[in-house]
Order: sequence, then structure tokens, then C-alpha cells
Amino acid sequence: MILLSFIGTGDYKLTSYTWQNQQYETEYVIEAIAHFFKAQEIKVFTTKEAIEIHGNHLRDKIDNKFDLSYIDIPSGTDEDDIWKIFDKVVESVPENSEIIFDITHAFRSIPVIVLLASAFLEKARNVKIKGVYYGQYDPENNLASIFDLTPAIKLLDWLTATDTFINTGSSQKLGQLLADIQIDFFRSGKAKTEEIKPNKLRNLGSTISTISENIEFIRPVELLTSAHHLTKYSGGEIREEVGIFAKPFELIIDKIEQDYAQFALENPDKAEPKLIIKKHYLLIKWYVEKGLGTQAILLAREWLVTTLAILENTNYLDKEARQLIQDQLNDMIKNKNYHQKISIHVEDGQKLAHVWSKLRDQRNNIAHCQMNTEQLSSKILHQYAQKLPQILADLFPQLNLITDC
Repeated sequence: MILLSFIGTGDYKLTSYTWQNQQYETEYVIEAIAHFFKAQEIKVFTTKEAIEIHGNHLRDKIDNKFDLSYIDIPSGTDEDDIWKIFDKVVESVPENSEIIFDITHAFRSIPVIVLLASAFLEKARNVKIKGVYYGQYDPENNLASIFDLTPAIKLLDWLTATDTFINTGSSQKLGQLLADIQIDFFRSGKAKTEEIKPNKLRNLGSTISTISENIEFIRPVELLTSAHHLTKYSGGEIREEVGIFAKPFELIIDKIEQDYAQFALENPDKAEPKLIIKKHYLLIKWYVEKGLGTQAILLAREWLVTTLAILENTNYLDKEARQLIQDQLNDMIKNKNYHQKISIHVEDGQKLAHVWSKLRDQRNNIAHCQMNTEQLSSKILHQYAQKLPQILADLFPQLNLITDC
């Protein structure tokens, strides 16, 4: 464990520091926090002036207990200083390490820069930020309590997870953050002392993660049911838990419910078949809107077969029924026989054959990962995916897909 700390030019007095039921007396909060959290190494970001005042004294006190080093940094007053400090942090924090912060004596904007740089390392080099702490000094009693500011650093994780959801529709990171809150709460022993407990956050996190997985792996059949399960967590009780224990999620929960609710369907096996068509079509639109062209094209190919199977009053999940429809579609292309049985469900059999041919080719180009001589550029695939919702809606105007969805 590495402790990253700061020291200034102040006159630090002998003080009794407290953390939970522990006490430690020293002039330097750095030493107290290193003791409380069992740090093996201490890296102090400081200026030349501060080192001249405190460097030798602090080293004499703790050098036999901890591996201490000083890192000279600029004052952080301009953009050039920001990147110099960033470089210092990157150089001082090894890959895969665990770090804690003491920001008691940090100055100006430097702690913000160091924290953000460390958060970057958390993603880029698998660095774990285990805690952020501050020593609150009481001059009247010459005491200082150590406060845990770690939850604040979680805001960066919430920011990343929320950005991922907004841009891609994936809520797996949000789901894990919710689950972690409940797990950490009970592991910490707070359940023994706190009256209000997070009892539903883990299940809520698991539910939205499952929805996200079904979307990611193009599983529209399971998606209908998993999205419906989310309605269990739309009441006031879960919102109260979110407001107390997962404040950042409070800002995104309405959008998650709104976005995922469109896929929800209770008892899909008993639902009106054409509703299945529309729900799966909504997922294709979702993929297109999120820029997920691969998923949109793969699902659209299956959606066309599903739609024809349902209009034929057959089980759209039955393998033989689907193969029969695909055989007719392929024959329409190969032999230009546009009067197959399934053609009664469209206004123009030739148009159906053209859509199927194009969709089949695009799907195969993706699924076979360019392992053929006929190549399509990613730009062409993207442009085609953008047109898919309109192409499919135009093929079956009787379904009113554009107006209803």
C-alpha cells in the first residue's frame, strides 16, 4: 500500500489523531494515516521550501517505519504546471499498485490534479484507489479526527459508468456500482449500527446488468422478460435507498427506466404475436441510435424471418419453421420466384427479395469477419445500418412500425 500525501511550510504541533477507536500522537498527520492504514511506502508531494522546513524531521521520525520519498512539484498555477504534476504522479505510482491519499495539507488545485491523475491510472494501469482521508484539526483541544472522503472519489466511477450508459446503452458498470454499495456496507459492519440498510441495491444492479447483457449479446427473447423485471424496482422504497446510498444514480435512474421500459413484456409466450415483432424492432432502432451497427444488422436479419414466421402463424422460435421461410427467401433470390407463400405478407415480392439479399450479404460480411474475397467497407456497413429501421418499416407498412414505435 502506497500513501500519497502532501506537506506545506506550516508549523505542525504534536497532536493526537483519531481514527475509529484508534489514537496516534505525532506532529505529522502523514505518520498517523500511514500507521492507521498500514502503508508500506509514503510518497510526499511538496515544494523545495517545505522540504527545507520539514524534510529531515519527518524522515527522522518515520524512515525506520516506512519507505519515505519526497516528490518535488510546482505550485500548480498554470496549465504547464498541471501536466508536470501529472507526469510526477504517473512516474511515482507503479502499475497494479494500491494507493491511499492524505489531502490534509494539500494546497491550491494540486490535490484535484493528483486525484484525477490517479483516477486515470486506475483505468489505464490497474491502480486501485483504496481511500482518501483528511485530518480535521481541533485547535482548542489539540485533537484531530481522520475523516474518510473515499466516497467522493467514487464520483469519477459514476461519471464513467453514466457516460458509458448514455453513449452505448450499457449499464453493466452502473449495475456493479450499485451491487458494490450494498456489499461494502455489510462487509464494513455498518449493518450492526445503522438503522437504514441498502437491501435492494444489489438486486437492482443485477437486474439492469442482465438487461444490458441481453442487449449486448443480442438476446431479444430474454430481454423482454428481464426488462419487465425492472418494474419491481420502480417504487418509492428503492428510490429512497438510492437517494441515501447511491446519490449519483438518482440522476440517471429515470432515464434507465425510460430507455429499458420500451423492451419490457410480461409473459412473452402469451403476448399478442405482433407485439413481439414491435419489441424486437425497437431493439434494432436502439442499436442504430447507439451506433451499434453490427448488432442492428445481425438482429435485423433474424427479425425479418421472425416477422414472416409470426405473420404465417407459426412458432417464430421453431428451427424448422424458420428454415422453411429462409428457403423461400433464398429461392426468391436465386430463381427470381417472387410468388412464394410468404410473399402475401408484403406489397412487393421483388422488394422483399431485394431486402433479404442485401441484409443477408451485409450480415454475412460481418459474421465471417472479412474472411471472404468480397469486402464491404465499415463506412458502407454503418450507412446501411442507419437506414435499416426505415427499410424494414417500409417492407411491412401494415405493422405501422414507424408510428407505433
